[in-house]
Parts: sequence; structure tokens; C-alpha cells
Amino acid sequence: MTNKKQSRLPGGAALNLERRLSYRFSILSAKVARAVAQMYGSKYGLLLSGWKAMAAIGRYGPVSAKEVCAHTTVESAKVTRAVDRLVERGYARREQDRVDRRRVVLTLTPTGQKVYADIEVLTRSVELELLGALSVEDRKSLDHILVKLEGMAGKCLNEDQSWRKILEKRKGHFANQGLTR
Repeated sequence: MTNKKQSRLPGGAALNLERRLSYRFSILSAKVARAVAQMYGSKYGLLLSGWKAMAAIGRYGPVSAKEVCAHTTVESAKVTRAVDRLVERGYARREQDRVDRRRVVLTLTPTGQKVYADIEVLTRSVELELLGALSVEDRKSLDHILVKLEGMAGKCLNEDQSWRKILEKRKGHFANQGLTR
């Protein structure tokens, strides 16, 4: 595709692959996750999905497996396997909810709490190192911008096939650019 055609796309060259939010966030997230996984993976026998599940349980617990999915980017099948592994390794336990006896909740064991705390120190250290590239004002701006983006994502990307609404909204723009069929 030539630059002329790329510039006709919504957002123009400013949204080519290497400038897209989703691409940039996924690259940054993957780099952080890989670095942290290299540091804790062999020590604690956890995969990335296990660490994410542990982080959700540690931060929000007691929680159900469904709630773990809601707090992470891990699919339900992987959360189930990750939780099974956490239980097998003695890091988490499943218990019947005391309020709703039909519900099973997950909590960290004392060993799991220690592992979680260790991984959190490591993860926060990595993030602080990255944030060290930003001034205090830059950090505040970044946080403010991320809150706005998360809010917008919650509004327009929370339903099945929400992309249809976005395309419909942008249809006039696409037609003006000669990009519709």
C-alpha cells in the first residue's frame, strides 16, 4: 500500500500500525510481562496467565473465576487452568462463599500471599523504572489520558460487535475519503 493510500485511511499516517494505541500498548505490555515472567517464572512455576490470575486474586480477592476474567485479559479457559495450577502449587484455594453458598471464591494462601507480594515488588520496580523516563507532570498527564481512554473504551467497546456502531458513526467520513464499497 502506498503512502497516498495510507493517508486516506481514517486517522491518516498518524495511525499507521506503529503509531496505533492498541499496537503500542500491546508491545509495551508484552515487554513488561516477558521481563517479569523471566524473573518469576522458573522461581515460582507460574506462566503469565497464572501471574495475572494471582494478581487479580491478590488485589480483589476473594473473587470468583469469572471475576478474575473480568480483572484480567485472560480468557476463561486459561483462567481455569491458571487457577488449577495456583491451587495445585498451594498458592490459592477455592472456598464456598459464606454469603452465597452457590458461589466458589478464590483466595490466596499464606504462601500465595508471599509469592504475590514478591512478584508485586518486582513488577512495580519494573514499572517505576519505565516511568522514570517521565517527569512528574508527564506521569499526571499520562494518568489523566489513560483514565479518559479507559472511560471511552468502556462506553464504546463494551458490547458484542460494538465495532459496528463505530463504523456506522464513521461511515460519512469513510465515504468522503472514498473508502466505502
